[in-house]
Amino acid sequence: MEQFLEFFIENAGIIAALPLWTFLIIIFGQNLGVYDDKRITAGITCTSTFIGLIWSFFIFLWTLGAQEPFSKNITWLSAGNIELSAGWLVDNLGAMMLLVVTGVSLLIQVYSHGYMAKDPGYHRFFSYLNFFNFSMLGLVLSSNLFQIYIFWELVGLSSYLLIGFWFRRPSAAHAATKAFIINRIGDFGLLVGIIAFLFFSLNWWIASGNIYLSFTELQPAAEYVLTSAGPVVYFLIALAIFFGPIAKSAQFPLHTWLPDAMEGPTPISALIHAATMVAAGVFLIARAYPIFEISPDIMTTIAWIGAITAFITATIAITQYDLKKTLAYSTCSQLGFMVMAMGAGAYAAGLFHLMTHAFFKAMLFLCSGAVIHGLGDQQNMKYMGGLRKHMPVVAYTYLTGCFAISGILFSGFWSKEEIFSGLYGNNMILLGVGLIVALLTSFYMFRSYFLTFEGEYRGHAHPHDAPKVMTVPLILLAIPSTFIGFLLSGVLFLPSFDKYILAGQKAITHAEHHTGFLLPVISLLIALAGLLAAAYLYWDRFKQVRESVKITADNIIRITKPLYALTTNLWYIDKLYYAFIDNVFLPVCNFTANFDKFIIDGLVNLTGLKIRFEGWTLRQFQTGQVQTYLAILFSGLAGLALIFVLLQLLI
Repeated sequence: MEQFLEFFIENAGIIAALPLWTFLIIIFGQNLGVYDDKRITAGITCTSTFIGLIWSFFIFLWTLGAQEPFSKNITWLSAGNIELSAGWLVDNLGAMMLLVVTGVSLLIQVYSHGYMAKDPGYHRFFSYLNFFNFSMLGLVLSSNLFQIYIFWELVGLSSYLLIGFWFRRPSAAHAATKAFIINRIGDFGLLVGIIAFLFFSLNWWIASGNIYLSFTELQPAAEYVLTSAGPVVYFLIALAIFFGPIAKSAQFPLHTWLPDAMEGPTPISALIHAATMVAAGVFLIARAYPIFEISPDIMTTIAWIGAITAFITATIAITQYDLKKTLAYSTCSQLGFMVMAMGAGAYAAGLFHLMTHAFFKAMLFLCSGAVIHGLGDQQNMKYMGGLRKHMPVVAYTYLTGCFAISGILFSGFWSKEEIFSGLYGNNMILLGVGLIVALLTSFYMFRSYFLTFEGEYRGHAHPHDAPKVMTVPLILLAIPSTFIGFLLSGVLFLPSFDKYILAGQKAITHAEHHTGFLLPVISLLIALAGLLAAAYLYWDRFKQVRESVKITADNIIRITKPLYALTTNLWYIDKLYYAFIDNVFLPVCNFTANFDKFIIDGLVNLTGLKIRFEGWTLRQFQTGQVQTYLAILFSGLAGLALIFVLLQLLI
């Protein structure tokens, strides 16, 4: 059995290669008959991902008995003393991410076959989908910081293609460009951080003989950098590396691209917001955790960036009426939870929430896609309502997701409880922020449920249910969204998630888990309070009560008008960015462009003009005609004679 599992470990790179091969088959498939039937494209896509899922499961079985991570590397390039490699690293963290990415991606691909069936860009969509999976799986398997940066960029490229899939829509083209530019800002910081880290640790890598920037050797290398560079420079290096996750995982202040990414097809929203792209930032924090944890300042910075993101985006989600954007801001908020936990030292808790969130958020987005599909592309919740009668499976799976993300007994309860327990006694202020965000999360999620599925239908389209190819993935995702948190909490005979994930991370310290029932009960009561508040304000069964006591959503909005305006205007962050671009950035660009055009180029052009004038003057004399030369000669002699006569007269 051990030799059987070792085969899958030694060839783990095939998991990433499968979607790459599928991508190439679809791209060149027009001459191979692939385009003759859409089921061929969907079939080879789902088959390659299913094989990757089975392969990942065998890798997971291997990690249960492994004592050390497995790493395989080949030299990529050598330049002087620098030798960079590529390969794959298999450990408990990687095995968990492989299962999540392949499992969720497979269900999204099945769903996409139904959702995109009538789209003329069907084959192009699936080719992008496979390229995205290749990039993300390559990122998960990367064995060092150099390699992960390559796949980091490929994930950004493929997400740009998917967000702008309907590129003929100006809003989609704008959203893709915005996502690309903002992620380039974070990627620039990440690149600078990696280069600076390598610069200060180069002597250590040369002396140790280890694979350069290897994740398995980051801790001693980080300690060497801290000693040689000093705490201030080290903080700046770690902060630069953290800029990558800030952009990719949509953390404040680079979070503004993620809600606009909703312009892409809904399956892409599920893929980007659940198990893949945005999770890449949290995954990089986990991989580079030895760099961060030895600097208390950077850990505090990470924790507070996560807390600020979680709070701001949760308040924005409260006032959204676009169903997909509500879920998008929810994703930003939940990612803030994960980042806050990891910054506060609750390493395993942050990853636990990453895993549970992948399932229920993918399900929620696919549910929203089924609603939009059934309403003829309507996304505004003001024109929904009563859809539970028309889409029962979608409604009940969405309700399951609401319970899960709100932390009411389902999977999100167990992962959030781990985060709250990690914050307890470590940073009570962050714990308070987390509990407030938990209340807001429950409120806006059940608000979206009541506005969409309960009451009377307020729209103009004719709602119709989703086909089975779309509802079956929802049901399958609802199962882990309900039970996986409980199963991996350590309550049953199964090993707890934190013990499993920390077993392969011997160098990582983890915040102590608070044992007690008071904190879980408080978090549960807070989530129930959010549910009840949403039900009171938005469920038609409480309509008479609201009218009798005159406490309605409209009255609350009227009373809190400045705060409501703040959240509906997205805390004015986007407007601030656009004002900076219009009033500072573009004027500076125009000034530098004009300076370059008229001053720099002007000096160069003036030099050329001077040479041209001199050449033109000489050409008037160098004509090659004897009569011209004789005329010039006699003119010169006549001029000299005239000067001589004038001088004689003057004398």
